[in-house]
Amino acid sequence: MPAVLGVSVDQGPKAVAKAEGKTVYLPCKATNMDASDYIHWYQIKDGKAPSRLLYISKDGVVTRDSNNPQASDFTVDKTKLYDLKLSDTKKSHSAVYFCAYWVYVSGSHSENIYSHPVHELHW
Repeated sequence: MPAVLGVSVDQGPKAVAKAEGKTVYLPCKATNMDASDYIHWYQIKDGKAPSRLLYISKDGVVTRDSNNPQASDFTVDKTKLYDLKLSDTKKSHSAVYFCAYWVYVSGSHSENIYSHPVHELHW
């Protein structure tokens, strides 16, 4: 994927299928981010709008979105800063997931680029 404002985001493999009770890592690699930029992770369930799970600052601070009831099930792999980690997978986690890059522009964040392909968890 071409870089936007010099930032490149890559998610790697398109689909991931896992059984219940497993740990899964969904990769998201971002390069050339500024200190005020963020990576956001979204979940899309069948027939629903995308819902943000969490966002990660360049220096690794994770903020979960309280509007998503499953956000607390997810964390970030600290060895690969922007990779989403889900322990103890459940059928209720079946969804499409994608990471997005947001850039800080004059007092507000605006979504600039998101990467394809997306990840899909299903059973």
